[in-house]
Amino acid sequence: MRSFAQLVTRRPWAALLLLAGLAALSLVKLPLGYDDDVVRFLPASDPEVAAFDRLSERFGSLDVALVAVDSPDLFTPERLAYVRALSQRLERLPEVSHVTSMTELSVVRAGDDGEAHHVPLVPRALPHTAEALAALRAEVLALDYLTGVLVSEDGGAAVLIAQLRTTLLDGSTISSKHAAERVKATAAALAAPPDTELLYGGAPFIAEAAANGSQDDLARLAPFVVGITLLLVILSLGSLAAAFFTVLAVGLAIVLTMGLMAWLGAPLTLVSTSLPVLLVALGSAYAVHLLVWYRERGADAVDTLTNMGWPIVITALTTAAGFLSFVVMDLGPMREFGWQMAAGTTIAAGVALTLIPALLTLQPIPARPVEAGAIDRWLVRVAVACRRRRVWVLAIAGVAAVVLSTQLTAIDTRMNTAAFFEQGSAPARADDLLADKFGGSVFLQVLVDGDMRDPAVLDRLAAFEDRLAALPGVTRSESIAKVLAIVHEGLKERRRLSRSRAEVEQLGFLARQSDPAVALLVDDRWQGAVIQVGIGAFDTGVVDRITGDVRALAAEHLSGRPTFAPRSEALAPAVIRDAAERLVAIAGAPVDAVAPVKAILGAGPSTDTRAAVTRAVRAVFEREVVEDEMVALADPEAWAPLADRVAAGLMDATMDKGAFVAALVPLVDPAELDERAAFEKGARYVFTKLELAAAPLLAADALARLAPQLGDLPPRVRHRAAAIVASLAQPRWVVMAADPAAASAPPLQVTVSGQPVLQEAMTRSVQRNQALSISVSLPLVFLILWAVFKSPLAGLFGVLPAGLTLLVTFGLMGLFPERLPMDIAASMLASIALGVGIDYAIHFMWRYRRGGLEAAMRTTGRSIVINAVEITGGFIVLAWATIAPLSRFGLLTAVTLSVAAAATLVLLPALLSGWHPPEDEAPAPQQGHGENEWSLPLDVAPARASRSPRPPSS
Repeated sequence: MRSFAQLVTRRPWAALLLLAGLAALSLVKLPLGYDDDVVRFLPASDPEVAAFDRLSERFGSLDVALVAVDSPDLFTPERLAYVRALSQRLERLPEVSHVTSMTELSVVRAGDDGEAHHVPLVPRALPHTAEALAALRAEVLALDYLTGVLVSEDGGAAVLIAQLRTTLLDGSTISSKHAAERVKATAAALAAPPDTELLYGGAPFIAEAAANGSQDDLARLAPFVVGITLLLVILSLGSLAAAFFTVLAVGLAIVLTMGLMAWLGAPLTLVSTSLPVLLVALGSAYAVHLLVWYRERGADAVDTLTNMGWPIVITALTTAAGFLSFVVMDLGPMREFGWQMAAGTTIAAGVALTLIPALLTLQPIPARPVEAGAIDRWLVRVAVACRRRRVWVLAIAGVAAVVLSTQLTAIDTRMNTAAFFEQGSAPARADDLLADKFGGSVFLQVLVDGDMRDPAVLDRLAAFEDRLAALPGVTRSESIAKVLAIVHEGLKERRRLSRSRAEVEQLGFLARQSDPAVALLVDDRWQGAVIQVGIGAFDTGVVDRITGDVRALAAEHLSGRPTFAPRSEALAPAVIRDAAERLVAIAGAPVDAVAPVKAILGAGPSTDTRAAVTRAVRAVFEREVVEDEMVALADPEAWAPLADRVAAGLMDATMDKGAFVAALVPLVDPAELDERAAFEKGARYVFTKLELAAAPLLAADALARLAPQLGDLPPRVRHRAAAIVASLAQPRWVVMAADPAAASAPPLQVTVSGQPVLQEAMTRSVQRNQALSISVSLPLVFLILWAVFKSPLAGLFGVLPAGLTLLVTFGLMGLFPERLPMDIAASMLASIALGVGIDYAIHFMWRYRRGGLEAAMRTTGRSIVINAVEITGGFIVLAWATIAPLSRFGLLTAVTLSVAAAATLVLLPALLSGWHPPEDEAPAPQQGHGENEWSLPLDVAPARASRSPRPPSS
């Protein structure tokens, strides 16, 4: 080390030019890119990743950005034009696959010709008169399937749903963060009408706001961090130059480290964004230790590097070894972060060992005598007290460790993005608006593999959605079954699922033409569908519970083989109970209402309703058969008995289209059967009219009898309740695999996935791997210390302060789980605690074995205090960050650094009385400055201080 010291001090300009050249080489490749792919935080073999990849391949990107337009009233010419222009601008972005918007949506309607037509929801020529605007407003808000989805119920807010691309048309990939930034910039560039506000929600905007907000916070607070750090170093070292040298060394180390990452093509990730902050915490200690020795040992740069070089090298190696333990993790970004931090700490040590001596050679700093420090005398008194009362010190530390370890299981690991931002901030207001008016901005995806053209499968999808409504935390759901029922309503005036496979295909074609976003609900081959489940705001604790509930529900109700089976007395109890449970679920009624609802459903229509249905059916027969002769009967008077028979069949669920056609054949004019296809088409048309006449009466009767149990139902729920009641009146019921009739139907397979599941799984994985890393790094550091100090006892003593620091930091998180949850930022605290704790311990023990306890407290103790105060003061500033995890990270890091310093200065004096350094490393007298280190009190001297000192080497 002395040879290296002499080389640097003899050629300081060469050393500085070398560092400057490396810095210039690094700056050429900066700034670094940013990788926001959370999937990389899970092993490629993880089932959650496999499910998410399968979803993305089949349904396109699942990154959905929500642009909310909030105003007193959307239905003005200016605001409708603004929403339309905004929708079209976003649609043209290469980063956007498509946009679903109120102004661009078409609805399916049956024309006068009986054919399906796509009718714009908002006319291309926008209305301008008050009457026309009021009529449009009433028409749009009457569509219950759009209110709370694309437009708020009060008509004041709309949401534009933009599906982002992950791959551009030229084949290049794009991050969702960049795509979200493009959407936001494009939207902001369009001037909004007065009293109209744009808000941005959904996972891409949350990630963008968190990433950019953290960077903005760091940019805003960095001058304060640097200023406070400089001030504290000046006050501690008593030198402006020393403070400048410290900051310069750390800054240069950060530049070189990030330059190395850039040259190797490693972007920043969610974890590695903390790298500069960690290097400030870990790297500044190297410069401080050198400068304290230099000032208090005679202002000799060669002597400083000779005495402090090896402790710094060993400290850097042990810290790097701790970070290299990340290579055992199964997460790519964490492995990358491990080698990046290992390289960073090594570079920081190398910069300090080169830059500081070179600068001190060119610009010496005056020495400061050891006797002048009042803090030194206080530190020595603390050391004496801790050694004399070591039993009490160790007992208290042991009790604290035991107590805090009991709190580790109470740590709340979660990623609550709603808590990232201050109340009143733009992301928080967007989250509030979307939660209050649109059911939230976060969705789970429930993938159901099966034949989606099969009406029985669609029936079970709709039934599953009914049950989802009863799960706490679920705000809404969307599926292809719901879309097809709405298209069916547009054509046939009833919101029902078709029981014809051919008709399902036709409705699906019309739905895709109406809104390309249908591609997010069913794949191109119709062999898989996604149920989008809204869960409000994102919180891993909530997601974990909801995901478990959804999976349990799917295992119970979507794990069979759906098919149609003729209604029977044997099937009736299960089918009616299933319907009763779903009615109670969608109505939000208590579970004990199931039994009375089931009884009502099993009772059939009332006498008055039967009479009303019979009259309605007769009226249809008179109009369609007698007057319009849609079907010509051989005996014109035969219609009345047939009408009564059909009415009874509709009420008793024994009549469907096939049965109606069969009943007509013997009664029609034989000439009708000459063109059989035309006859059957006319018969089916008449039966549709009969159903339309009878169904509302039967549904109204059932819902009226159910009202005492279900309460007053809103339109959306009332539509679905009527469909459930109508399904019981069918000649065929949908059954599952437990029934023999279902044996030939294909099974359904269900997977719950989506961004929230990935985030929750990522958090679990990071924590699991962090525990694995600690279990590897602590023994590794122990072995290094054992080898360096040639004593297993010394290795144990060296890791104990870091271990206690870990327990205190995580114990506090367990004591205050609501205020201090474990998130991605907090998971880095273990690295800080281990790195700083080991750094302090090595320097203290190295100085102790060479000079004794007083010498260790006077020099290394002072360095520890200076470094801890300096970095703690800097990190405290982060408490004013607007991003909550960054604010908590600043506070917890300050606590961690303080605890690490206190643990070293209190525990080691008590512990080291039991450590006897090897003979050749016993304290030796030192010539030079300050007090003779052999003049220590007996209980302050190291274990071998009673030996006759060796003469100093010349």
